[in-house]
Amino acid sequence: MKASAIDLVRPMTFDDIDRVVKIARRAYDEDITDLQDARGIEPWADPKQMDPAGARITSHDLAEHILATDPDLCLVVEDGGKIRGASMAIDREGTIVMSMSAVPPKHQGQGYALALIERLRSVIDNHMRSLAVVRAAETIRTLFPWNFDVHPSMRAEGEIQRDRLPRLKSVRDGDENDRDLLEFIDRRLRGASRGRDHELLLNGARLFVAEDRSASGYAYAHPNGAPLTVAASTTALARELLFACLASGTPGTPPVVRNITGEQRWAFDVVRLLGMDLHIAGPVIVRGMALPSPYLAHDSLG
Repeated sequence: MKASAIDLVRPMTFDDIDRVVKIARRAYDEDITDLQDARGIEPWADPKQMDPAGARITSHDLAEHILATDPDLCLVVEDGGKIRGASMAIDREGTIVMSMSAVPPKHQGQGYALALIERLRSVIDNHMRSLAVVRAAETIRTLFPWNFDVHPSMRAEGEIQRDRLPRLKSVRDGDENDRDLLEFIDRRLRGASRGRDHELLLNGARLFVAEDRSASGYAYAHPNGAPLTVAASTTALARELLFACLASGTPGTPPVVRNITGEQRWAFDVVRLLGMDLHIAGPVIVRGMALPSPYLAHDSLG
C-alpha cells in the first residue's frame, strides 16, 4: 500500500455495497463473532440480499439504510482500483454510532483501517457523544487510543428452558404508533433518538413495548427470539422485555443475547435463569457519555 493511503479514502456509493458486505463478513468472520446461521441476527454475517423465509434485516438492508441516511459518514479505501476496506457510521441527534469498520484479514495491518478511522475521527471529535460495539480486531487496534471508555461484554446462547419463563405483566406488542414513546425512551437513555433506524427495525423485527406507571421500555426481537436491542427505564421492565424476546422464538431455534456488559446485571439474571451458556464477546465502547443502562446495544445501530 502506498504511503499516501489516506488519499485513497473516498465516499461510499450504492454500487460499492456488495463488495462492502463481503469485506465486512470476511473481517468479522475472522474476529470476535459468533456468525449465527439464522439470517438477520448478526449484522454483516448474511451475504444474501433476499430472505425467502420472511422479513429479516439482512446485511444489504443495513448497509443501504446507513448509506441512505448518512452518506457523509460512509467511506471506502481503495488501492490499485480495488476496495480494501470500508467504514460506516451514523449521526443520531449528535450521537455518532460507529456501525462497521472492516478490512479483509489478508489486508489487515497495512494501514487501511487507520486511513478510514483517521478520516472519521475528525467527525467524532466534533460531537459530544459516540458509541460502538467493537467486533473486529482491526477496529480494536485503531480505536482504543482515542480515550473511549471500554466495557467488556459477553454473549449468551443456547436453547432456553421454556418452563422457567415467567408470566409477563407489562409487555405488549408494539407498532409504528409507539414511535413517540420509543424516541422518548431513546433520548432518556442514549441522549438521542434512533430516528429513522426505528423504520428499519420495525420492518425487520418484532417490537415489544413495556409500560408500568411512569416506567417504560422497548425491545426488538429477531424471529428466533434473539433481542436486537433492549432499552428501558427500569431493570424490572428490561427483564420483562428480554423474557418476551426469548419467549417469542420458535422452540428448537436457539437464540443469542449479545453485548451484555457488567452494567447489565439484569440481563445476566435472565439468561442464567433460562439456562443459556455465556461466552466472551467484543466490547461496547462509549465516549462523552455514560453507557446506557438498562440497555442492550444493537450491533450496528447502537
